[in-house]
Amino acid sequence: MDSLRGYRGLTLLLLILLAANLLGCSGSDGSKVTPQEAVGSSARSAQTVSPSQARLLGDLDGDGQPSVGDAIKILRIIVGLDLDTECADANGNGSTDVGDAIKVLRCIVGLDDWPLGECGGGGGDPGEETTGPDGQTLVWVPGGSFMMGSEDGRDDELPVHQVTLDGFWIGKCEVTNDHYAAFLNQAQPADVHEWLGIDDDTCGIEHVGGVYQAKSQLGQHPAVDVSWYGALAYCDHYGYTLPTEAQWEYAAAGLGARTYPWGADWDQEKCCNFYNTGPFGNTFPVGSFPAGVSWCGALDMAGNVFEWCADWYNADYYQVSPELNPPGPADGTYKVLRGGSWRYRGNFCRTTNRVGNNPTFTYDDNGFRVSRTGR
Repeated sequence: MDSLRGYRGLTLLLLILLAANLLGCSGSDGSKVTPQEAVGSSARSAQTVSPSQARLLGDLDGDGQPSVGDAIKILRIIVGLDLDTECADANGNGSTDVGDAIKVLRCIVGLDDWPLGECGGGGGDPGEETTGPDGQTLVWVPGGSFMMGSEDGRDDELPVHQVTLDGFWIGKCEVTNDHYAAFLNQAQPADVHEWLGIDDDTCGIEHVGGVYQAKSQLGQHPAVDVSWYGALAYCDHYGYTLPTEAQWEYAAAGLGARTYPWGADWDQEKCCNFYNTGPFGNTFPVGSFPAGVSWCGALDMAGNVFEWCADWYNADYYQVSPELNPPGPADGTYKVLRGGSWRYRGNFCRTTNRVGNNPTFTYDDNGFRVSRTGR
């Protein structure tokens, strides 16, 4: 009976905390009451761990210990205000629910032992490979924290801020014309022009005898003239997602926040760019520059083609971006593109460079790569 009353008490506290966090809670003098003050003196100090061990189940703010803030973050995930993360599954039942927030609160008041277990990396080493449902190779990007943005770029790359990501898979290379033609043959879109500028001379795919196919010698070149919606349709078809802007930059720059995937200094021989174009004056076949590989084994993250990301573009987003798995702005006009292309010089090929474009537009240097969360 006592345990039932305790559970109900924690549930009520959760509801109070959620209301305070979503609506704002005022004291008698009109001042805000913090979640910590709402808990009051009933919270006993819990066993803590070093912040270096911060990727722990239930520890969503990364400080190495359970807190009311962690419980609130879990509640925000449940009601759809924040993206889910594997670290939110504090009770280990395979999903994020109220029980996870209650588990964290039980650790705060000393009813359960802390820590609850590790999360965030999902195991695996950087560069571990797997094959996706479309036959392309994906590389593993272990979870971790890095400094996103740059003080040496444009204003939209500021402020430099810490971002923490769960582990994910990302395409080793950009999606090719062969890949995209195979997708179109399966999907049979009613109007392919919403996804692909197939009538453009620069498009590497043609429609012949009712079949989509790569043009001669272009099968392994990255698919271009693909709109953001065309990239999204491909991902939806195969169970992928487009990488978020944070995932893309992390896969390109790594923990050391490299300026270019290979290091700090520009080297035009390590990617396809304005000074080093392919055999037809534009792209190279994907994977042509192994010396330009990123820390996690991803290729062509500088140059070749700009790559669509999942996020809406907002020049000021870094000022409000959450630290954990930032999803990008809720809405906008343009979608983010990353990585530079064969048209541009080194400054546009930096790992932190941000570009936005209309998601319906198709260009001869716009393509994409895929991602997938979880192991």
